[in-house]
Amino acid sequence: MWDSAVRMALKKAAAAEGCDFPGLGPHSLRRANITWRQEVGGSSTEASKIAGHASTKITEEYTVVQLKRQEELTRRIQEKLAAAAGHWEATPQDTPMSAPESGAAPAPPPSLANGELATRMVQ
Repeated sequence: MWDSAVRMALKKAAAAEGCDFPGLGPHSLRRANITWRQEVGGSSTEASKIAGHASTKITEEYTVVQLKRQEELTRRIQEKLAAAAGHWEATPQDTPMSAPESGAAPAPPPSLANGELATRMVQ
């Protein structure tokens, strides 16, 4: 079966199931598979090897970072920064850049001492 026949059969089946869309074809399914593998925790190296790519650079071209995933990553960074800011607020310091006492946590950089500023930086 030629590639065009496979594409036509896939389009016909997708239309019958009500899930056809412009661009649907074997290549879009391959792209989705590579992206999904990485979204569930697979590395680009793993996805590259499974796809049979010669390098991860090729895999990068196939990978689609969904907006939902971008938002999730930004939220996780914001939570991490907020937790760090809370830690620093709970640790009294004479000045933001004062030297730490023996065994005490060092003072945060000014950008992390202000949780609102850190959140704006990430956004």
